[in-house]
Amino acid sequence: MEIIKTAPRISIAAAEVIADNFANLNNGCEYILNSWPDLYRRTIFDMKKKFDSIELKLMIDIFNSTALTHNLAGQQLLANCADGIDLDRLDQKWNIEKNVFLEKIQSLTIFEEACLEIWANGFWYGSAGKRPLDIEAYIV
Repeated sequence: MEIIKTAPRISIAAAEVIADNFANLNNGCEYILNSWPDLYRRTIFDMKKKFDSIELKLMIDIFNSTALTHNLAGQQLLANCADGIDLDRLDQKWNIEKNVFLEKIQSLTIFEEACLEIWANGFWYGSAGKRPLDIEAYIV
């Protein structure tokens, strides 16, 4: 595995949790960051089976102007989708059943919600946003 040297800044709270679970801060950060790709990819793979393509498109639509913040990770998806449906009628735009869709989101763990937030936001602001946007290819 090729290694890239980086020095992320983390909060004191994050450092304390890492220190409680690993021999030292560096080992913990390396473990967490190197585990992230597989955890994220597996979670998104599972979420693409839980939600249909129209529901995934609605999520992407919602995150077109959403800034992710670490202190709200896993807490924005349900609120933003509910607001988009109530205020902008996105359930009608995407032809989904509001209650069924929101119940699916409510059944998620906070980690699953955070991954979906990152994924939906990534369509607009990640490397996918640097290419011609193809929502059909992104949700596959």
